[in-house]
Amino acid sequence: MKKIDQPKTDKSREEFRIFVERFIHFKNLWIIYRDFRSKHYEPSLPSPGDESSATDIGATLMFQLYAFFYSLIEDSEDSVNGFRVWRQRFPEEETAIAAVEAQVSPFAGSLRIFRNRLGFHGSRSRAHESSAFDLFTRHSGTVIWGAMRNFQSLGVALLAKANAQQGLPNYHEDVVRGWIDSVASRAAMPQF
Repeated sequence: MKKIDQPKTDKSREEFRIFVERFIHFKNLWIIYRDFRSKHYEPSLPSPGDESSATDIGATLMFQLYAFFYSLIEDSEDSVNGFRVWRQRFPEEETAIAAVEAQVSPFAGSLRIFRNRLGFHGSRSRAHESSAFDLFTRHSGTVIWGAMRNFQSLGVALLAKANAQQGLPNYHEDVVRGWIDSVASRAAMPQF
């Protein structure tokens, strides 16, 4: 088990705040995409072409959601990595953090290529961008969606835990404990 024993320095507090802001942006994208797919949200502009178009609003939302998700798990020293941030802030939750990380890890490399070639940076040729679609040939969309769901559920639960620790109303440690344990169990289940 990884355990990071670092004092809560100004630098780690700042990184945590930045992560929380980025995590909330991810949650906003998550909600919009989920609502769009479930027909709760109808865009004000019609989608161009037919629904299978790679440029329809659903594809745009999905590209941005996946790319933004990768920006929360990117494992480099100069990026905000949610797993690292969580371990620094909540080392006692290693089991849940490790379970979600193990669920995400198998497709993180493919997700990086997707983010770089389609989601944020883009490509200058179809040949260059084509490897981004390997994400979907190597990994089930259901598995990716489940991992993202567990990541965002754990993030919300850990933020609720921080609120409970501060004694804020409507946040109860026993409820949060059950929530975190539920996410860890769900993440540890075999994926198909």
